[in-house]
Order: sequence, then C-alpha cells, then structure tokens
Amino acid sequence: MRRILLSIASIPLLIFVVINLKLPGEKIESSLEDTALKQDKTSLITGVVQPLDTMDAIFDRQALNKMDLSEIIKSSRSTYNLAKLSVGNIYSFEINKEENKVQNIKYEIDDFSYLKVTRTPEGFKAERVKVEYTKKIGSLFINIKDNLIFSLPNTSREYLKLAFKLSDIFAWDIDFSSDIRNNDSIKIIVEELWIGNVFKGFGNILTAEFFNNGTLHNAYRFEYDGYADYFNAKGKSLRKTLLKSPLRFKYISSGFSRRRLHPILRIVRPHLGVDYAAPTGTPVSAAGDGTVMYAGYKGQNGKMVRLRHNSGLETFYGHLSRIPKKIRKWVKVSQGDIVGYVGTTGLSTGPHLDYRIKRNGRFVNPLTVKLPRGKSIPKHLIAEFRQLVEYMDVKLASLSRPFIAFSGKEKFSS
Repeated sequence: MRRILLSIASIPLLIFVVINLKLPGEKIESSLEDTALKQDKTSLITGVVQPLDTMDAIFDRQALNKMDLSEIIKSSRSTYNLAKLSVGNIYSFEINKEENKVQNIKYEIDDFSYLKVTRTPEGFKAERVKVEYTKKIGSLFINIKDNLIFSLPNTSREYLKLAFKLSDIFAWDIDFSSDIRNNDSIKIIVEELWIGNVFKGFGNILTAEFFNNGTLHNAYRFEYDGYADYFNAKGKSLRKTLLKSPLRFKYISSGFSRRRLHPILRIVRPHLGVDYAAPTGTPVSAAGDGTVMYAGYKGQNGKMVRLRHNSGLETFYGHLSRIPKKIRKWVKVSQGDIVGYVGTTGLSTGPHLDYRIKRNGRFVNPLTVKLPRGKSIPKHLIAEFRQLVEYMDVKLASLSRPFIAFSGKEKFSS
C-alpha cells in the first residue's frame, strides 16, 4: 500500500479563542493590562506528534519541567489516555515562564474534540472540549482516472478521509480496487466544516451519485429515531449482510474457479475463493457481523480466521501474517472489525488474502454472490424520504462539470 505523507499544513489545527467580556463598571484598560501582564508571564509552545513520540519525549524535546508530568497524565486518564498519542495530532502548552511550569495543555483527540488539562490550586483538572464548527453545504464532481485517490482534487488528509467515507458508503456494492473504471464519475453533496473563514474539513456526506462501469449508484443520508444511514432512491438500505470486499486498496490476483492450475503444486484443482494481493500487514476486516469459529494455523491456508454469520453464511480469511489476540473462538465481531493482517503463511507465492464465502455449506463466488440488504425506510417516513431525494437530485443535477477544489482560504463554486 502506498504511503502518502501529509504536510503539517494539511493537518487541521484547533483554534482557541479567548474572549474578554466587559463587566458592568469594569474598565477596558484594566482588562487589557491584565491580558498583557499574563502574556508577559506566559509563553505558548505548539507542536505535532512525531513517530515514536511519548509525552515524556515531548517534555524533553521542549525542555519542559517534568515534575508535574505524572500528575498531568494521571488527572487526564479517565478523560483521555495521554500515554497513547497519535502521530500528526496537534498539542500546545501554556508555560509559566518564571517557574517553567505547565499551566495548561491542549491535545487534539480527533477532528471534533480536544483534551484540555488545566492547573488549579487543587491540582490538574482534565476535560474533553468539543470543537464548534460552522457547517456549510459543499459539492464535488470527480472524474475517475486510474483510481479514486489519484482522482481527488488534492491529497490532503481531509480529502483522503472523504474518499474513505465514500468507499464505506458504497462498500456493499462496489469494490473500489477492482470495480473502478476510467471515466467513472462521482457527484457528492457534503457538509463542510469551518472555523471562521478557515476550512477545517468535511462532515457527513449527504448524498452521492456514482456512475460506475455503466451502472448508476445513489446514496442518500436519512436520519430517523436517532438512527442515520444511507439508502438508495427507493428507500432500501445500502447495507448488506457482507461487505463487497474485506480489504481496501488491493488487486485481484486470482479469481474463483472450479478448475485452476495451482501456482506452486502445478496441479489443476478448485480455487473456491478470491485472492486479493496486498502488502504484508494490510488490515483485513470482518465482512459482516458474526462469531469467530476458528482462529489459528490451518495447514496450506496458513494463519486463518473463519466467521459464522446469519442467513447460513460463513467467511474465511487465509494466509494471514497475524491474528489479533482478541480474535478467538466464540468471540463476537462486528462488520468492519479487524480480524487479521495480510501475509503469506501456508502454501503461498506472495502476500495476499485468500477470501472465501460459504452459503448453506457450499462455497460461492464472493464477486457475484447476491446478499440480503439491511432494513429499509419505515413506511410512515417514505413520503418525507422522497422529498429529500427530490431535493438532493436537483442539487446533483446542477453538478455538470468538475468541481474546482478550494484551498481553505477561498472557495470556488461549481
């Protein structure tokens, strides 16, 4: 799998705003003097988490006083474990310059929240703070050349995340590694997240239209009773019992066949699955909700996981390099959970996943098998859903030419 290095400029920064409110009878000059005095006594240090970074290493690198470090980590443990930092996330420290003591820490947890640890007379206090965004409605038109990633307006982290969201939405019908064709096209209506005049990323995809290999696929986000999911124009769920593929970004090296010349044994025998070639260590996801029936070494299959699902279905994941410790017999897994990592154990010519599906005791072709869908829109909400579809279809119809991506400082309309 190709690694894409992101510049610090592409990582969303958290903006913290201090608002000085004038109280009745208070002089503005006094407030400004207090602010200036505080700024004179404190300094702000910001940075980005590097590979192998720990909070201890960051304190050393920034020459911070480590006397309070254990208390800071301890006070925040129930809110967020600072012992586990994510590469690329932003941190900042407000420091008392006279004593070189940390007054507060802010650490980006994800796109929607950050951890704030503040020094108080009683010790350090931690809280998780929600980032407040302004939401706008945006749109994209993508013409596919080679693959989805290379067809994006740019390869910043936010656009990559948008591509992953899109592949998740259509994951039950489209294999984004083997089904994509040149000149396929995608139209998207999506939430944009802004802080002031700065673009911070994308929120929910509201609707998407994917013209893939001569077939039109639609997805409409609809929320009811606290539940949100994607449905086609008829109100049927896009979810199915099993995903189209348990891997992202790979290619098919061998298909389903009743008679195949084995590349090592040089004999003709059935190959009752699909081989997905991918780099060693590529995560393998559970194709559907199910129960682990086997996890271990299985002869020529190498390290293998077998899952049992509803509707008489079973899935098999062979030649794995590693199986997580939590994946063991009788454990329940959810669709999308990691059940192993691509490898070349057993009788194998190179790193790949041997993926197989059994239905009612008989192996079937994973690429052609038809699977039942999830629940549809309730009948009493169909009229409301159709109104949404009509509104979104008008929006999609207006996207007749490629979208010109905006930089974050300015925006161009399509």
